[in-house]
Order: sequence, then structure tokens, then C-alpha cells
Amino acid sequence: MVYTISDKVIDRKVQNSEDEGEMDSRFTRVKSSEEEEEFSPKEQWRIWKNIIVVGAAFMIHFTAFWGASNLQSSVNADASLGTFTLASIYGSLIVSNIFLPVIIIKWLGCKWTIAVSFMTYMPFMISQFYPRFYTMIPAGLMVGFGGGPLWCAKCTYLTVAAEAYSKLSGLSI
Repeated sequence: MVYTISDKVIDRKVQNSEDEGEMDSRFTRVKSSEEEEEFSPKEQWRIWKNIIVVGAAFMIHFTAFWGASNLQSSVNADASLGTFTLASIYGSLIVSNIFLPVIIIKWLGCKWTIAVSFMTYMPFMISQFYPRFYTMIPAGLMVGFGGGPLWCAKCTYLTVAAEAYSKLSGLSI
């Protein structure tokens, strides 16, 4: 067994519990690589189903987004609206990738982060019907701020699923 010191315990009296066979309350048990998790027989199918759903959702979603995004500088050329919209998307994406993924994923978890982040792209697609600076720039900012958590949550989710599938199928990562 592996133990780590808990950061949440403050000013507790340290007890010498070696004789009792128990660890001190300042320590918490963590999983080690020697311990095996139990999976149900249908777990492999569930992993495959989830991966296919995530892949299909990303394909459909980004087919629509990239179609609209690639035409921004051509279709919305008046006063460089398309160029400014793309700049707002990529500028906010940089900030989002630095600060938001850890916070949002910790708060919502991977699946809900993916779902909520997908919704941040919808105003951008809707704003294409009425392209003005006051509709396109805020929608572009929402895309950027939703993009960082979206991609990090997707990669984290796929990594966790791959690790579970590896244990189930006996394949090494």
C-alpha cells in the first residue's frame, strides 16, 4: 500500500500508531499500480461506445465550426469583421488554455466540461445570421474561452478511457 501526507490536516496531534497497525490520521491511502480495479464484463463495450460518441460529436461539431470559421475573412470582409472575430477567438483561446482547463475540469468533470464547452460554440454559429461587431466578437470570445477546457477535457477523458481499456484487454499503454 502507498500512503501520502494529507494537506488538509492541520495541527492534529501526531500519534505513534506503529504498534496498533494503523497509519496516522495525517496520511491518506492512494492507489498503487499493484492494486487492480474491478471492471464489469460489459465495460469494454461501454468504453467503445463512449469513444465513438465523443468522436462523432467532435466530427459533427467541428465540421460546422470550421466551415464557418474558414469563411470569416471572406464573407465578413466589411471593416475586417471576420479577421477581428478570428483574432478574438484565438486570443481568448490562448488565455483559456493557460488558466481555465484545470479549474473547469475539477469543477464539472470531463464529461460535463465537454458538454458545456460545446455549448460555448453555439452563439458563434448563430451569430453568422446577423454578423455585426456586437454579435461576432462576443461570440468569438465565448468560442475561445470554451475551447481550452474542451480540448483538455477531451484528452483527459480519452486518456482515462484508454487506461481502463488497457487494463481490461491486457494491452500495455
